Amino acid sequence: MKRLINILLTTACAAALFSCTHKHAFQSASYVIMEGTTFSVKEDVGTVRIPVSAYNSDGLNGTVYFKVNDGSAVQGADFTVEPASGVLTFSGNGTQYIDINVIEHAGVLTGNLKFSVELSNISGDITDIGGVYAATVEIQDNDVVVDWDYVVGEWTAQDYDAGALDGNTYTVSFTKKGDNALVLNNLWGGDTDLVGTIKFDEESNVATIEFETMQLVYDATSYGYGPLLLLGYNSETGYWTSSVPVYASVTSSGITIGPWNMVITEGEYKNYVYGNSYTTVLTK
Repeated sequence: MKRLINILLTTACAAALFSCTHKHAFQSASYVIMEGTTFSVKEDVGTVRIPVSAYNSDGLNGTVYFKVNDGSAVQGADFTVEPASGVLTFSGNGTQYIDINVIEHAGVLTGNLKFSVELSNISGDITDIGGVYAATVEIQDNDVVVDWDYVVGEWTAQDYDAGALDGNTYTVSFTKKGDNALVLNNLWGGDTDLVGTIKFDEESNVATIEFETMQLVYDATSYGYGPLLLLGYNSETGYWTSSVPVYASVTSSGITIGPWNMVITEGEYKNYVYGNSYTTVLTK
């Protein structure tokens, strides 16, 4: 995946105001500052650039050292920094950058993470570190909490049969019916209710739903098949069965139901499995 580089700068008026006040304060001394004190970015931002600028240093050479202070975000686990040496080299006036490469934890609920970067020392012809010498970086978690508030409500459904798209998208809904009971309405567009139980894993921020089989999914009487009832898949035998529940995995990215199938209960094809292998993906 291509990494996008976001250059985050303070507003022009704030930068201009700060520059003016510092040039007055330092008149002839050369100094460096960070161009911004707070950077808040999404976890999939890629790279954040923190500008560090030198002033009153025409024709002079200098080195600026910086350090990273871990907070709830930890270097190496949640981000990396370039230059890794922690050294910026200036030749005359100009701007160098501390690049923060954010490590995305997709599907993992981390909460917002923070750390700081600060200018710690100077050498060469640069004689001072200005008043803005530290910046806080907040990495915003894109993931949501998998709980009842997340599950209950309407979802957009897309069915797949043996991996191939099966029809257009449609709407399903979940309703809470007890401490761990729920109802899924309109699977496969059948406008029927499937009762299930849900187990939340708060530590992993996921949940699992179980639907007992032989519940009505679709009434195909008008097509000559009669009621189509839910079947589960026995991975050990490789057969569709009424003895294994249909499972749905719930993550912060959505819900996946299946594999599942239906059995024909009436007519010429009674006891035949209706489809190949259904999977239904739900998104919000």
